[in-house]
Amino acid sequence: MGLFDGWRRKQKKKTTVQLKEPAKLKTDEVSSGEEDNATEPQDVATLVAEYERLVQRREELQVERRELTATLDRGEIDPVEFRKELMDRIQEAATVSENLRTTARKLTSLGYRGVLH
Repeated sequence: MGLFDGWRRKQKKKTTVQLKEPAKLKTDEVSSGEEDNATEPQDVATLVAEYERLVQRREELQVERRELTATLDRGEIDPVEFRKELMDRIQEAATVSENLRTTARKLTSLGYRGVLH
């Protein structure tokens, strides 16, 4: 070892790592079935109607986003307005998507097999 190889001679200190239990989030509570079912529809026909309505709205949002992009390409709206409208559409699409998953989960738990697409 050379004169400047002191870093090789130093022993590395061993540190212990303590893992903490992750805090439960509200989404964990919802997925574990602790949600308030008193206000939510439990009838299969009602849930299927809700599911179909959400699928239709999702398709409408896709069309609206395409039309909005075409409007920007034609120069009919400015980029700031486009961004604002697009963010609104994206937020609504996220809400619709989450509601679709929830409704599909409820239908599956009730034994309905038509929600596989």
